[in-house]
Amino acid sequence: MTTAAWESQIATLDSIGLDELEETAAMLTRVDRKYLIEPGVWAEVVSSLHDSVRVLEIDGRRAFRYESVYYDTDDLRMYREAAHRRPRRTKVRTRRYLDTGISAIEVKQREASGATVKSRRMLDELPDLSGGLTSEALDFVEEFPRLASVAGVLRPSLTTTYLRTTLVTPDGRVTVDTDVAAHDPAGNSVAYDERLIVETKVTRHAGEVDRALWARGIRPERVSKYCTSMAALRPDLPANRWARTLRRHVDGAAALAS
Repeated sequence: MTTAAWESQIATLDSIGLDELEETAAMLTRVDRKYLIEPGVWAEVVSSLHDSVRVLEIDGRRAFRYESVYYDTDDLRMYREAAHRRPRRTKVRTRRYLDTGISAIEVKQREASGATVKSRRMLDELPDLSGGLTSEALDFVEEFPRLASVAGVLRPSLTTTYLRTTLVTPDGRVTVDTDVAAHDPAGNSVAYDERLIVETKVTRHAGEVDRALWARGIRPERVSKYCTSMAALRPDLPANRWARTLRRHVDGAAALAS
């Protein structure tokens, strides 16, 4: 099966609305695992779980265009926290849902336990990409002790775009991203290959999707839209954590990871 087969398969799944998803599977505190998967293999996995998988549907849509803008300090503190595998690390981003025009500010905190806690606030106004956060977004970011001292100097460091489908299973949630691309404020850009970026989100232990992937010999990979893209665009940055992903899955980045 191909990408077209996976796209056709989406239409056959039972749907779930946004309100129900937020009530039953918001997963703001979770354990994340990311996989890079051939579309045909992913279609086989979903087929094996078909009866227990539902797909998010809003106004008849089952795939949604996203734009995320990541904010960092001038010395890229948040990137470096991830590159050096700090047990506790943070990301700040705005997210725009391009099909609806809705925007949000998000803070993702990785805890020493390995769990990720995501906090989000909807925005009335999207920050100006030529400067820092708006007062509305800044007030939110300053509420986090790890960020209070740097919130005022955060600036856009990377913009990513992609098409996302969200699936819900009895024990978690799964996002499936295609057409992933990124560019920096200077206009430099990278794109990912045809593989899907699949992220499972469960409260604790591996979920049924993880187990189905492991049974096929597919293991989690180190991929971060922010960090992997920044490493591809900036060969001066520490990038050992993402070398394999850069070499195999980011167009034009093989030389950077060799």
